[in-house]
Parts: sequence; structure tokens; C-alpha cells
Amino acid sequence: MTDPLRIAIVATPRSGNTWLRAMLGQVYAIPTTATHELGDDDWGRFPPEVVHQVHWPRTPEFLDKLRDHGFRVVTLARHPLDTLISILHFAWYDRETASWLLGREGDETGLCGAMPRSRPFLDYAAGPRAAALLSVTCDWWQQEGVTSVRYEDLVRDPAGQLAALAEVFGPPRCESVADAVAACAMGELRKQSLNNHFWKGKPGLWRDLLPAGEAGELAAALAPVLARLGYEIDPDPALDAGAADRNWVGLVGPELTQSLAGVTAGFQAQLAGMNGHAEAALAAAAQALRERDQAVAAAARLQDIVDQAGRVLSLIQAAGRG
Repeated sequence: MTDPLRIAIVATPRSGNTWLRAMLGQVYAIPTTATHELGDDDWGRFPPEVVHQVHWPRTPEFLDKLRDHGFRVVTLARHPLDTLISILHFAWYDRETASWLLGREGDETGLCGAMPRSRPFLDYAAGPRAAALLSVTCDWWQQEGVTSVRYEDLVRDPAGQLAALAEVFGPPRCESVADAVAACAMGELRKQSLNNHFWKGKPGLWRDLLPAGEAGELAAALAPVLARLGYEIDPDPALDAGAADRNWVGLVGPELTQSLAGVTAGFQAQLAGMNGHAEAALAAAAQALRERDQAVAAAARLQDIVDQAGRVLSLIQAAGRG
């Protein structure tokens, strides 16, 4: 009898973790979970088989917990500039990024509304917070007992990469790996997302958004990460500042318009719901008033009967004395 399958996806945020988790869950027909941390009590709450996603450093204590609870680790590497651009986009929509690494070295508050060429983004990308997040995959990459996957390879050939993972985790349990991949396509997952979690997923997108000057500035700051993960920064020499900004606006402009329209529609639906609740409450109050009036009237009639009975009894008692 084989051991229960427990897989831990441990990598830098925005590296394809959630996508891989969804595909592995489909391929092996097991539940998937994700948390920002794992306390001592959390380890005992996992189902017998699970794919769990967490962004966490490779500490001795964490390694012990993974081993003791039967987890095998897979990590993902993605080009650091694509990862950081994805973080920039995601930060526009979700404040929960502050929970990554429990807020180690800061958060993404300053990125809301920023553009790739902006000083807030460039300072963030070259700063300690980005370094802390990027270090997660660096910690786990090509370590003994860890299965390492490149996001770019996963995009190029998801079925092939899943087949390679099956050499580690066992044969697929689904009827069709192709169907599992299709069920987890970005377009399908995007329909289920409430926070724009699934964006473009395009390797090399950073080359449309960062001209040579800005890319060169970040290349120096990210040199250790690039060397560790085996990536290069090779910007498009033809991309100028104006084109880079237009490309960004072309990417986020339509979705912001759609998101605002959705917020407006959602707000209108919320107001309609509130109006419906208010009308129902008023109707209930009116019914309660009617029932109260009926009860008061019934009590008055009962009091009349009691009074009449009292008068009759007094008459009877008087007649008896006479």
C-alpha cells in the first residue's frame, strides 16, 4: 500500500503556484489548500491527501514539519521581472499581499496605482521586500528532495511538465491529463477569481513594459536572484518610455474599466438587496403592529367580559343577602 500523497508547493508569490496547485489537484483528484503560514496546530488539520500551497523560507523547523507530516516539496521559478510585474498588478486589487511572509520587510501598499517605470515600483523591486519574496524560491531551488519546475516550461507544455511530475508523485488518477489542463486554463480559472488572481500568465511580459534603462537598473539589484535561478535580463532595445507606458495602459485600462463597472453593478445589486431587506422589514413591522393591535383589542374584550362577570357575581351575591 502506497503512502498518502501530500504535496507542498513552496515558492515565491506570483510564480504560478495557484495554477500548478489547481492542476495537481485535478490530476490526482485530491483536495487543495493554501495558507500564508502554518502554525503547530495547522499540521494536524490536513486531510490524508492534499496539495498545499504556502510561501515560506527553507528553515530547519519547516523542513522537519514537512518530513514528519509526509509532504514532498515542489517549487516554481519564474523570471524575477515577470514575477515583480505580476505582484505590481495584483497589488492593485488585493490588500492580502501584506500577509505574504507575514509582512516580512514591508508590504505592497505603495504599489497601488503605480506603473512599471514609476519610481515607487522600481524602488520596491530593488528593495528589501521584493528581495524577501524572491528569496523563497531561491531557498528551495534545486535543493535535495525538492522538485523544481520553471514557470516558463509549465506555460510552454503543461501536460509535459505534469508528466514529469508524475515520475515523482506517481501516475495520474484522472481520466485525461489534457482535460485536467483544460479545466485549469487561465481563462477558466479567471472566471472563478474574485481578485484578478489570474492575469496574463505570459512569459517575458516584462520586456513590453520595462525599457533598457529601467531594466538595467533592476538587473544590478536582482543579480543574485538571476544567478541563482538562471535568468537573464535582456530588454527590448527598441522599447522606449512612451511605448512601455502605453503597453501598460493597454493591459490594465480595459480590465480597470470592467472592474469598475462590476463594482458599480455590484453596488447597485447590493442596494437593491438592501431595499428588498428594508421592504421585508417594514412589512414584518407592519404585520407585528397589526398583530399587536389585534392582541390589544382581544385583551380589551376579555377585560369587558371579566368586568361583566364581576357585575353579575355582585348582583347574585346581593340577591343572596336579601
